[in-house]
Amino acid sequence: MKSATMEQYDLPEGWMWKELGEIVEIGAEQVLPWHEPYQLFNYVALENIEQGTGKLVGFLPTPGAEIKSNKFRFTPEHVLYGKLRPYLRKAFAPDFEGVSATDLLPLKPNTSFLNRQFLMWWLLSPQVLEYVVAKQTGVKMPRLRTGDLVRMPVPIAPLSEQQRIVARTEALFRQSRAAREALERIPPLLNRFRQAALAAAFRGDLVPQDPADEPAAAILGRIQARQRQASTPPDTTVLPELPAGWAWTVLGALAEIRNGVTKGRDLSRFKTVEVPYLRVANVQSGYLDLSIVKNIKIKESELDQYKLQNNDVLFTEGGDRDKLGRGTVWRGEINPCIHQNHIFCARLYTSDVLPEWVSLASQLPYAREYFWSTASQTVNLASTNSTNLRAFPLPLPPSNEQRRIVARIQEFFARAEAVEAAVAIARRRLDKLDQAILARAFRGELVPQSQ
Repeated sequence: MKSATMEQYDLPEGWMWKELGEIVEIGAEQVLPWHEPYQLFNYVALENIEQGTGKLVGFLPTPGAEIKSNKFRFTPEHVLYGKLRPYLRKAFAPDFEGVSATDLLPLKPNTSFLNRQFLMWWLLSPQVLEYVVAKQTGVKMPRLRTGDLVRMPVPIAPLSEQQRIVARTEALFRQSRAAREALERIPPLLNRFRQAALAAAFRGDLVPQDPADEPAAAILGRIQARQRQASTPPDTTVLPELPAGWAWTVLGALAEIRNGVTKGRDLSRFKTVEVPYLRVANVQSGYLDLSIVKNIKIKESELDQYKLQNNDVLFTEGGDRDKLGRGTVWRGEINPCIHQNHIFCARLYTSDVLPEWVSLASQLPYAREYFWSTASQTVNLASTNSTNLRAFPLPLPPSNEQRRIVARIQEFFARAEAVEAAVAIARRRLDKLDQAILARAFRGELVPQSQ
């Protein structure tokens, strides 16, 4: 059998090509779980199947009352195959009975021709990926039509050889999975490393103090004299003691807090200009994500008011506990650029305070707790305001010590980023290795052929 939709290749002696519909029955029995609201169903959704590995993840039995639509019934004789976004390569061979989302088709192989695990691994192969990418329809939510699925070519080896191929493939994938699990343990370790470095920095333990450095109190005195106003200091009774030469202050004593532009205003009576602007999605914790930057129209007279300047520190207004009040430094990456009203801009009064120091402070656990505890909250989200941001307590070291600490932190973070880059490369190599294993398996190159 030859197919015009998959590049054919010569099979080993004793193998043959078959269309999937010739050797597999597609399950169509539907179940209405909500009719039995108190029964627990083994419900498998697309997100419960790991991409490209055939592994079940995040699965728990689900009460029928929580399953709102018709589902397919499956048994341990089936392979579940994801026809929605088929390029994700989702297939699973269950060892239990259950129900699946209707975008997961239960496929029951004819065991006279086809080992069930052999079918699952074939559905994960690069050959099938090529086929489904060519055949999928739709843009936002591409699908594989059932007719194209049943016409999919399958290389059929002798059953004994199928079993050996499955055993070898699964042994190699166990090794690959062990390597992946080892890689997955690295990012949490790096996060703890970063937090430990930050905690040491803000305790004054990361670099040595120099008694000759001008104390932070002198910096605050100059700012106060220049601005001719005093800020309310933080309540130090609930804050840790600082090293010699440091001082507790609040962000409002160090910077002007500026609001951003509001969207959706009627500007029809004004002369306008269109400029790039930052949204909450652009401001991450310690860095900017400028992969997507949108434009907005503002009054031409407002450009100077809202335009970002080099060394501005940006803070997000809302989000969950990890996102609320996250901050980073603007380096003039886009000029001109403004920010929306869900982002605050802290414009420092003096170069004696490093913007990197202020940004690092926003990444500390105490900062997360401060913004969360002072914010207006709903169930899982919260929003802060400029008053809370001005009152954000900051430990301020001498300027020279700030520079030494920031340099050391940047050195540590660069090392962590290098490790993360190496982990990403290793993951991509494992993906390629897995695909190479499957490609060889279905060319008859993974195990010796039967004599």
